Amino acid sequence: MANRAQRRKMMRSQIDRDKELIRTYGKQQMMARLVQNGITPEDLENNYREGWETGYGEGSVNVTKSCYAAVILALKEEFGFDDDQCFEAVRAVDRKIVWAIEHAELVEEVLEKTSLQINLDEPFARIQKTEVGEK
Repeated sequence: MANRAQRRKMMRSQIDRDKELIRTYGKQQMMARLVQNGITPEDLENNYREGWETGYGEGSVNVTKSCYAAVILALKEEFGFDDDQCFEAVRAVDRKIVWAIEHAELVEEVLEKTSLQINLDEPFARIQKTEVGEK
């Protein structure tokens, strides 16, 4: 079995070969070759969509778990919460998240009720303090 570096090198060389084939034959010729082998553009689209949905589903679960874990650790390490307090706080957060999934107004509610603004487009200061109700 190849080690990780060897597998990565093999993957990169396969990607390079694929790019070279597309450059050499062009996209139309590559599609013609795929169709000739019994693979339709619809097959490619369906497989792409299925792979994207699977990856998104698996990725979102891991991101959600990581967010919950980060909240728990922040409460424990930064604010001295014990396990019971962490449990209650994260349950409250979870209720808000479930509510937010069903109601898109949660971010607006934060802006109206606090001086905090959530801006995930900002890479360094995702949570900012503003005046209450200011957008």
